[in-house]
Amino acid sequence: MGTDSLNAAKQSSTALMWAGILGIIVGIIAIAVPAVASVSVAILVGILVIITALAWLMAAFQSSATAGWKITGGILALLLLIGGFWILFNPIEATIGLTAVIAVVFIVMGVVRLGTAITHRGGEGAALIGFGGVLAIIIGVLIASSVPSSAAWAIGLLVGIQFLFDGIGLVFLASSIKGAVQASGK
Repeated sequence: MGTDSLNAAKQSSTALMWAGILGIIVGIIAIAVPAVASVSVAILVGILVIITALAWLMAAFQSSATAGWKITGGILALLLLIGGFWILFNPIEATIGLTAVIAVVFIVMGVVRLGTAITHRGGEGAALIGFGGVLAIIIGVLIASSVPSSAAWAIGLLVGIQFLFDGIGLVFLASSIKGAVQASGK
């Protein structure tokens, strides 16, 4: 490995390490205060919906499409804007809706995983996939059975866990890259 490649790998490992540490910190905060994290996610979704609405609006009126397309795009943009602003001004209610969607997603993912495990039973990892499927179904049912109260913790906790494990993964990846750079630099 050349000197430039070693320096680039060293810099990327440092950036990955900092990203991992930040991910761990955000994950711990989200797990510690899941209600705040849940509402924050809802607000982020509202902002993203508004950005999508603006993109639709620009696409509808800056294109050389037919008048019908412009009207359709304009109506869709207006609906997205209304929805995005509703989410921003009602983040707690939006969190309840997002929580219900997450419960359904967990249940469906669990059923698909369980079906995959049954289809591939005896194959490598099939039991683990099946276990993950059962676990996803149980989590989905637990979240769904306690909506709206689960909205106060479900999204924030799940996002926190994701950030925590992503952060840990990035720290390990950065350490691995750093070790490889040190080994090749000798």
